[in-house]
Parts: sequence; C-alpha cells; structure tokens
Amino acid sequence: MVLDPQLIWNGLVVGSIISVAALGLTLIFGILNFINIAYGDYMAAGAYVAWAVNAQVGLPIGVAIVAGILFMSIGSVVLDKLVFQHFRTRSPITLLIVSIGVAFFIRNLLRAIWGPSGHFYELPMEANPSFLGIRFSVEQVAIIVVSLLLLLGVYVMLRRTRIGIAMRAASDDRMLSRIRGVDTEKLVLYVWLIGGAIAGLSGIMLGLDAQIRPNMGFTALIAIFAAVILGGIGDPKGAVAGGYFIGLAQEVSVAVIPSEYKFGVGLVALIIGLLTRPDGLFGEATR
Repeated sequence: MVLDPQLIWNGLVVGSIISVAALGLTLIFGILNFINIAYGDYMAAGAYVAWAVNAQVGLPIGVAIVAGILFMSIGSVVLDKLVFQHFRTRSPITLLIVSIGVAFFIRNLLRAIWGPSGHFYELPMEANPSFLGIRFSVEQVAIIVVSLLLLLGVYVMLRRTRIGIAMRAASDDRMLSRIRGVDTEKLVLYVWLIGGAIAGLSGIMLGLDAQIRPNMGFTALIAIFAAVILGGIGDPKGAVAGGYFIGLAQEVSVAVIPSEYKFGVGLVALIIGLLTRPDGLFGEATR
C-alpha cells in the first residue's frame, strides 16, 4: 500500500491545531494542577467571537482573529476570578467537576446566542492549489505556519524570560517558588492570560479548518487530552509532540479504516502510550 501524501498533509494540519490546544491546556495544568474540562469550550467561544466580528460585524478576518484571541484571554481571567479562584484550595477533583459545569454553561450560552447550526468564516473564494499531488488551502498553510511560530514563541518564553522561568519553577514546586519570592498569584494571572489566548487561537484555527459549532471544542477534547497525556501531563514539549503524533495518526489511519472511526485512534494511542511510556514521551510528566 502506497501512503497518500494528502493524508500526511491533513495530519500535519490537524496535528498543528491539536498541538497548540494541548500546549495551552498543559501550561494551565502545570501551574494550577487541574485538568480544565472547559478548555474545549474556551476554544469554541474564541472561534465564535471571531466569526461574529468577521461575518456579522463585517470586519476583516485578521481583525476578527485578534478579537477572538483577546476575548478569550481576558475571558479566561474573568472566569477564574468568578469561579475557579474560589475552589483553588480544594482538591483537583473538585476543580475538575467545577470546570465541567463551566463547560456546560459556555456551550449552552453559545448555542442560545448563535444557535446550534454550523457557521463558516467570511473568506475570499479561492481555488485550492496543489503541489506534488497534495491539495491545500491558504488557511491550512496559515494554520501550520502560525502554529509553528506560536510554539517557537512559547518555547523561547519558557526558556528565556522571567515569566517563563517562573512558570517552570512553579510547575516543579509551587510552594518552593513562593518561598523563593515568586508572586504565584500574579503568575496565575499570566497563565490564564496566555492559556486563554492560546485556547482562542486554537479554536479559531479549528474553525478555519472545519466548521464552527457550539460543541466543536468538546469534540476536539478527546484528541487534545490524548496529546497531553501521551506527551506527559505538564510537559509542554511533550504535549506538542503528542499533538502532532495524534493528528498524523488520526488522518493517516483513514487509509485503512473508515473515516468515522479515526477519532478512536487517539484513544488507542493514549492507551498504548500509558502502557509503554506512563511518564510521557520525554519522561517529564508532572506528578
């Protein structure tokens, strides 16, 4: 069997989206030590705000993307102040349950405002070019390029900036970081700002590649969680690697299984990863 290069290209596009989303989710976990189930709905909210600015207000897609990112960045901080902050001293299970409630609230709010039907961004109609037998769109190229730039930017931030170094230190030992003078409350603010912005961007990328629906983020959570856990919970570079692996595995699997079953590939990869690499791809999972 000859592998269709189109499937590899599709896998890179999907992997880019999953990697960006997984990076934001794992950054939040590294500092706050809980899996935010509402993260997928943060993605959907960012996508919807960008669509509203683009399709309903009539502004260019670039302006709409910035609006969606800013909205979710600030919105994640507001949700933390209104909800999560009051449960931060509770167990991670309590925060997990609270995040499920937040997820249902956001999803149904989106459905109440914009309805259950799908939407698309208002983009210029262009023929999809092809190269070496691979048909691609400008939006797909933009998704890959933007994701690589973002991943590089976050890597540099974590390695070279004071905020990034403080994030890494707090992820390893939050109590010790506080003793050493790190303002952990301000760090939590930065994490929500950055994590919310990444959620908004990944949701917009998902909307550009597929369709904007209230449950779009929830549907993507399976692959995102698989990437985070496969890469090692709390390990940013592992989440990115896991995201590309899951994206490629899902799309390439279409060559041998019906496309409606490709989302189960992420679960299979997750199970195999937990059995063979329980500490993540790079052995740096947060305990």
